[in-house]
Amino acid sequence: MGRLKALLSHSFVLYILVGVANTCVGLGCALVLTYFGLVVEASQTIGTIFGVLNSYVLNKKFTFKSQNSHKQDFVRFLIAMGIAYGASMLALSFTHRILGIDKYLALLIAQVAYTLVGYVVSRFWAFKPEVRE
Repeated sequence: MGRLKALLSHSFVLYILVGVANTCVGLGCALVLTYFGLVVEASQTIGTIFGVLNSYVLNKKFTFKSQNSHKQDFVRFLIAMGIAYGASMLALSFTHRILGIDKYLALLIAQVAYTLVGYVVSRFWAFKPEVRE
């Protein structure tokens, strides 16, 4: 039980668990919209919006346990997710449009890029504790 508690206290593990929930929301939305004929880039964008809102709440409260104001954290988080979104769109466009990879596989690859970049920027900048003097 101690090992599980220690594992769950690590921010990257929690980020991954929150990411599973976000994947269900964001990627699930993107896959459904793509299935119903929406252009893959638009599907990714809409899915990302829903995923970001879900992600902010879960990561602020559970992953990084931030005590900062919503004003500070939300703005930083939006910027962090914008950077992650940019990385995912680059990965999506490169894999699908340039390499010709299937659009569904390209969406999954884009999600990996989004997750990795999102964690790094969130961990080291977006939810960084405020320095109080």
